[in-house]
Amino acid sequence: MIRLHHRRVQQTGGSTLTVSLPKSWAERFGLGRGGELIEVEGDDGPLILMPKNVALSDGELVIEPGTTLEQATRMLISLYLAGYETIVVSDKGGVAIQRALKNLIRRWLVGVEVVDERLDGMVLSVMRLYENLTPLTVLERMGTMAANMVYDSLSLLENPSPEEVADLLDRDDEVDRFYHYLLRSVNASLIDPRTLRAVEVSDPQVLIGYTLVARSVERVADHATNIASISLDKSWKFEPISDFYNICLESGQTFRNAVELVLRPDHRSALKSLEDTDELITRLELSFSELQSKCSRHDPIVLYRMLFDNVKRVVEYSMDVSEIALNLTTPKPKMTPIKRPSGS
Repeated sequence: MIRLHHRRVQQTGGSTLTVSLPKSWAERFGLGRGGELIEVEGDDGPLILMPKNVALSDGELVIEPGTTLEQATRMLISLYLAGYETIVVSDKGGVAIQRALKNLIRRWLVGVEVVDERLDGMVLSVMRLYENLTPLTVLERMGTMAANMVYDSLSLLENPSPEEVADLLDRDDEVDRFYHYLLRSVNASLIDPRTLRAVEVSDPQVLIGYTLVARSVERVADHATNIASISLDKSWKFEPISDFYNICLESGQTFRNAVELVLRPDHRSALKSLEDTDELITRLELSFSELQSKCSRHDPIVLYRMLFDNVKRVVEYSMDVSEIALNLTTPKPKMTPIKRPSGS
């Protein structure tokens, strides 16, 4: 529950301004005379006070008998995303799930290490990697990987390869790892405002945009794997239809450009990107309509439809990302003191 405490600023000495702390808050953190606080000050906004000597509580995951691996995995990821730095796993369901969880940790979570392990549980430690993996750095890596996945998946339609499809699935897992890490970074900055400096963000509002972009990138990677899976269907022999296929190839570059605008926001470029992306969707739809009209009843139109649907979603996510890039260039309202009428 959010509580509002009104305090008056007092002047002590010649130039020192002071304000009192709520007694209940000070007692909760053991603060008394001589206690130390940290002030977190952004460029424009509130001044946040927090005790200097504080630590996060541990997260607890209890695996009861009958708990499935999927359920345990979801609970563990939730604790990771919440921002816990230590997660204690108590395994009452047998070591099989615990062993499987360790493999999934390596696959989906960044910076997690097993620091203690027993037959009935384990202790996980999550490293602070914010200085080396800032949200902007993560977005850049995710965007590059997803854009390359789109291009590679479309290339596989001409030359199907089960090994390369498997490689794309591995890359999709890597995008998921970065996505989970970015969400964790955002949550950590909300819990501990000191993290904002480590993640190199002065305006917490920006993190909302980054989270939305990361979600779009994660979905684009999924659509790329869908396209790659189509290439393995034995019921068709894909023959590139020049106009339709070339427009599909444009989707990867369009998405890459949209992510680039988030990394280096530019108002005019974002507006232009939105116009170009809207035009690309129109051309894609017209081209697919023409393709349908030329297909005979023996052609695998269902597979072409699956290809069209996934490519269209990639382009639509590109538009979403461009809109966020535009929003990032819009000036945000700032807190300013209320001017009192003269003589009041």
